[in-house]
Amino acid sequence: DGTKVDYQENQTFTDDQKTKAVAVIWGFRNGVPLGVGLYNSNSGTNSGSKVWAPSGTTGYNTKFTGIVCTPSKSGSGAASTATFTGDTDGSDNWDYICSVDPEGTTDPAANYPAFNYVLNYATTFSLPEEYKDGWYMPSIAELADLYRNKTVVNSVLSAIGGTQIYSSYYWSSSQYSSYYIYAWLLDFSDGYLYSYLKYDDDSVCCVRAF
Repeated sequence: DGTKVDYQENQTFTDDQKTKAVAVIWGFRNGVPLGVGLYNSNSGTNSGSKVWAPSGTTGYNTKFTGIVCTPSKSGSGAASTATFTGDTDGSDNWDYICSVDPEGTTDPAANYPAFNYVLNYATTFSLPEEYKDGWYMPSIAELADLYRNKTVVNSVLSAIGGTQIYSSYYWSSSQYSSYYIYAWLLDFSDGYLYSYLKYDDDSVCCVRAF
């Protein structure tokens, strides 16, 4: 309903507050609050891991140069301290993909399953009308920032009945710079920054500016 509640001041929530909650604010981009959705691809009727783009599709075989984001380091624990260059704002990454692959993006369920999950997120979880738009798959930079706040975010998700950000690999919407068939992932168990084949099955979370 537009109300913001500080987790440090309110560790318990009424059932009414829980039903009205839509996100946990974890950080900011240019002064604008960023929130992660209460649910991810490990919850609900459409649960399960998703591929970024299936093998053989245009999305798999294309290097999306406009959404390349590169960390200063990779590997185990890198997400805790890495800095990022390139396209760090994931909010328009799907629009860019649509501009490059207008035919394939007409059927995201078949050609871009991870993005399709995000596109249908608000409908899947019956979000209020004022919060149906604006959800997106985060860039690897935004995903790393979320990882740095994982402990607090998960504690709030537990308090309001959301789904934990599990200790597993989550897709970012960021293209890897060196190989067109790779995109960036982050392992929330240990902060491992990892680029891998777009056809891999991994988790997806949704974020939004508020």
